[in-house]
Formats: sequence, C-alpha cells, structure tokens
Amino acid sequence: MIPVYGAVREDGGAFPLVAPSTDDVATMRDEMAQIARTIPVPADDVPMSETNGGAPGIEGVKVSGAGHRHPRMNSATGNPATHIIKANGLATITFTQPFDAFPGIVFTEVPPPTGTMPAQPATFRVESWVRETMEPEPAGKYIGCVVRAWRSRALPVMNVLTGLLSLVGVNSIINALTGFDPFAAAVAGTTFTCTASKRSDA
Repeated sequence: MIPVYGAVREDGGAFPLVAPSTDDVATMRDEMAQIARTIPVPADDVPMSETNGGAPGIEGVKVSGAGHRHPRMNSATGNPATHIIKANGLATITFTQPFDAFPGIVFTEVPPPTGTMPAQPATFRVESWVRETMEPEPAGKYIGCVVRAWRSRALPVMNVLTGLLSLVGVNSIINALTGFDPFAAAVAGTTFTCTASKRSDA
C-alpha cells in the first residue's frame, strides 16, 4: 500500500509530509486508472430494439443515459389525409420505419373525420409491397404497401314467399343472385389505420 502522506496515525501522531517518489506517483496513477475503468459511463450508441427471447447485456461498464429511447419495431399510422381509400379501391401507405422482411399487417376501419361509419364493414388486404427499389425488380427493405379494400352489402330484397311457391319466383331469386357480388358496395372514402409489425420469424 502507498502511505497517505499527512494522515493521522492511530497513536495520534501524523505521517511525515514527505513528497511522494516518482515510483509512488506512477503506482497511484495506475491504481486510479484501474478504478476509473470500473466506473460505468453513459453509452453513446443507439439502444437496440427488442428481440425474440431477449438477450443479456455484454458491456458491463456502460449504462443507458437518461432519456434514452429504444427504436420501435412497428409502424402504426392513420392520417386521414393518406389513409383513405380512393375511387379505384386502393390506397398507398408509407411505413414510419423500414423492415428487412415484409411485416405483419393489421388494417382497422375508423370513423371518418366528418360523417358516420357505414353500416356494412370494410375488408382490407395488401395488394402489393413498396420496396426501397422498385425498378427493374422490387428489392431492398419494405417501406410501404398498397392497400385494397372492399365493403360488404346486403343481399337483394325479394318476396321470399313468391320465390318458394312459384317457378317464376324461384327463377327471379336465381336471377337476382347470379353474379351478385356481396362485396361490391361503395368503398371510396373509407378511412383506416395501418399497423405494421416486425415479424417474430424474420
């Protein structure tokens, strides 16, 4: 141990105030450097996102600084100005973050800014993906998608009793239902939210 110069001894006396030698100074510097290396310091890299199953930290002398934020693994959007089905039944969505593999998608119809929700529900699907590079072939990360929507409609109203009792009625029912599309109701103007999440298997 290096004596503490000027410290009080147990018998009440004091160590002599003697200037430390060059070797003592070098030893103290080495010891202070070793102590400093064990003191945690704020990490200067971006926190990693979550992962399946979690993972222990591998850096023992760094701590997360106050106000740090982990990157999101999903994109949840619903701006009525962009998340609205056009006359062709389509809408194009841009994710708030890119995905290495195509994400899991959930679409939810929401009330429009003005007016009320239609009585019949809408159905959505991903028509195509938008990639970082689209020409000549789609490549790169997934940055958005094209959404197609349909809205269901009620079956045509007809006289059920007439249809059961007469051949003409039966024919009228058949004619009314032949080629009837139950998802052909007007869908333009439908507003919705889009949640894209990083897949657990990707």
